[in-house]
Amino acid sequence: MAKKSDGTFLRQVASSAGHMAGFVEGAIESVVHAGHQIGSPETEPVHEDVRFEKSDFASRGVLIGGACFLGAMWLTIGLLYFYFTYLKNYRAEVSPPALPISRSGAALPPEPRLQASPEKDLRTFRAREDWELTHYYWLDKSKGQVAIPIEQAVQTLAQRGIPPQNTAPNPTLTPPQEGTRSTGFEGKVNPEPR
Repeated sequence: MAKKSDGTFLRQVASSAGHMAGFVEGAIESVVHAGHQIGSPETEPVHEDVRFEKSDFASRGVLIGGACFLGAMWLTIGLLYFYFTYLKNYRAEVSPPALPISRSGAALPPEPRLQASPEKDLRTFRAREDWELTHYYWLDKSKGQVAIPIEQAVQTLAQRGIPPQNTAPNPTLTPPQEGTRSTGFEGKVNPEPR
C-alpha cells in the first residue's frame, strides 16, 4: 500500500510541475506578444493635435547669433586697442620726466642688500679668514704693526708667557647690588620668570 501511494504522489507532483511549467511558458509568451504589439506601428496611438519637431534647433538663428557675437567681440577688441593706444600716448605726455638715475642704468640700492649667493659669500668669507690666520700681512705700516700666523702667535705666547697687565693705582671695587632702573630689575633680587 505504501508503494501505491508513492506512485500516486509522484504522479501528482509531476502533473503539478507540468501545469506550472505550462503556466510560466504561457505567461512569457503573452508578455512577448504584448511587447511586439506595443512596438508595432499599427497599435501606436496617434493624436492629431500633437506633432514632432522636424529638427533639433533652428540653424539659421544659431548662425545669426554666432555672427553677432563674433562681430561684437571684434568691435570690443578694436575699441580697446584704440583706447589703450590713446592712454599710452597720454601718459607719455603728462608723466613727469624720468629720474636721472634711471637714465644711467640700474643703480644699486643702499646697504644692506640681499645676498645673491649666500653660499658663495660664506665660502669667500671663510677663505679670507683662513688666509688671515695663516699668513703675514701689514696691519699698519706706518706704526709697524704686522699680523702673524696664529700658530706662530700661540708658540710665541707659550714661550714668553702672558706679560703682566698694568692695573689702576687705586682700584675701587663695588659690591653687588640689586638692579637699577636702567637694568629693569629695580627692587628685585631675581628676575621675573617668563
